[in-house]
Amino acid sequence: MVVFIVLIFVIVPITNFLHELGHILIAKFYSVKGTMIVIGSGRKLFHFTLFNTKVFIHAVYFIGALSTNESQEKITNWQKGLISLGGPFLNIGIGTCIYFSGFYHNQFVLLFMLFNMWVGVLNVLPFKISKRESDGYVFVKSLLGR
Repeated sequence: MVVFIVLIFVIVPITNFLHELGHILIAKFYSVKGTMIVIGSGRKLFHFTLFNTKVFIHAVYFIGALSTNESQEKITNWQKGLISLGGPFLNIGIGTCIYFSGFYHNQFVLLFMLFNMWVGVLNVLPFKISKRESDGYVFVKSLLGR
């Protein structure tokens, strides 16, 4: 039961934040301005700025996250595709670093490692459910110029 609670209320939000941070890091590489990360849904609890990126934390912080920008500048399809892969690649990179460091003997670190790997691999796969598109789907769309 404790593991489930830690997963939902600690590991999922941290993983979501890191995923969105991956998108933002690539966007910053391409000088995209006005970047923003939103964690959760519901009433906004607080916000802060981290490396010129606004971060908003909402009451139901363990469900969902998104990153966006307010920039009026156009980005190319190629840049959009690479930005979309930044999130999954950061998750996979974190999981891989934990694995090769050998620090996954603690069950919570192991769960964090596995969840990051799962989120990363799942988001690289191109799929669309209703109006929601995976990062891999956005990448493929950007390569095709759509």
